[in-house]
Amino acid sequence: MSRPIAERPTNYGAVGATAHFDFHRFPPKGFEVVQRRARIGHGRSRYEAAIAALRTWKVQRLSGIEIDVMGTEEGTVYRPVGFEGQEATRAASIEPQQTFGPDGEPFLQPGDSVDQRIRVAGVTFHAPMRVIAVEEEATSHGVILGSLDGHPLAGEERFTIEIAEDESVFLHFRAIVRNQAWWARAAAPIADAVRRRHHERFMDVLRSIDVP
Repeated sequence: MSRPIAERPTNYGAVGATAHFDFHRFPPKGFEVVQRRARIGHGRSRYEAAIAALRTWKVQRLSGIEIDVMGTEEGTVYRPVGFEGQEATRAASIEPQQTFGPDGEPFLQPGDSVDQRIRVAGVTFHAPMRVIAVEEEATSHGVILGSLDGHPLAGEERFTIEIAEDESVFLHFRAIVRNQAWWARAAAPIADAVRRRHHERFMDVLRSIDVP
């Protein structure tokens, strides 16, 4: 019997790699680097709505991915991996605090695990991930997700919502990824196409979400 998702380890070793400022120069062997940046709107309201969508899994859900969340247990402390230097993942211990989006949905927290269910040609694939870190700055807000045992791919995704001085709002998406399951490697062109399609949908969703 497989382990509960909340107890599974990551299925890649470079945890926190996408937080490093030059991660794209030295990716782990066998991993593809993905970088996308797109303007998703304008204004503080768009920025805050995009953050809420990112922190409540709405980005994934509106992209066609079904989500089951396993939050961190109350009173636990999660220690994300950190780097020294620029764009470091927060290395301090983080005690989960319950915060909510404008519609009352709880915000994801570091240490939360999620079972993503992706349907392809009538077949459902499970893609479990964990929240590695949440990065909050004055003009940006980021979430790093890492793949867990049982995910058909291996790697990490970093979503960062940024607001510029002119209040243009951007999504900066970074990832390192490789096909992990034998069938994903055997059907690499199909697996890669599905992955790229969802990356494009992430951008489209954040452009189209309602703004108060």
